[in-house]
Amino acid sequence: MIAKRNDVLLRHAGQDDLVSLDEITIICYEPIQRSYTEIVGEAFSDTMINGDWKARKINQVRNLFAKHPKNVWVLEKSDNIIGYISFFINLDKKLGIIDNNGILPDYRSKSLGSFMYRQVLKHFKNQGLHFAMVETDLDEPHIPARRAYEAVGFNRQHRIVNYIQDLTK
Repeated sequence: MIAKRNDVLLRHAGQDDLVSLDEITIICYEPIQRSYTEIVGEAFSDTMINGDWKARKINQVRNLFAKHPKNVWVLEKSDNIIGYISFFINLDKKLGIIDNNGILPDYRSKSLGSFMYRQVLKHFKNQGLHFAMVETDLDEPHIPARRAYEAVGFNRQHRIVNYIQDLTK
């Protein structure tokens, strides 16, 4: 166990949790992918994703778990996985990076995202890291994530704009 908040447990993920993480990843990232495709267009989205976005996102989490299983944590309530968070640690740069994460829709707006982020930030500090970073988009599906990141103290932004031109027209 990493931490507990009321009846929700945050713990390291295990091999048996991966199917649940796959499902949560698809549920949480589907609106984000849909928004991305609407913004950049289907042709460009397909080019950037280079195949099935679901497989790509699932593999990101699974590959991180395979290399660094202690860097994937799950939220559990009543023996059900309701969310997860994954992260990278770069000791040379003293940098922690929050990566893929999500909470099932029925459990959102209960400050569970902030709970996970606070625990990861505490872990980063205990590892002697000096900086924490998380990347998010500025579209509507990312609003809850941005609010949660800001709630735990993320306060500096570096914004970039990707310009896209369709050269076939």
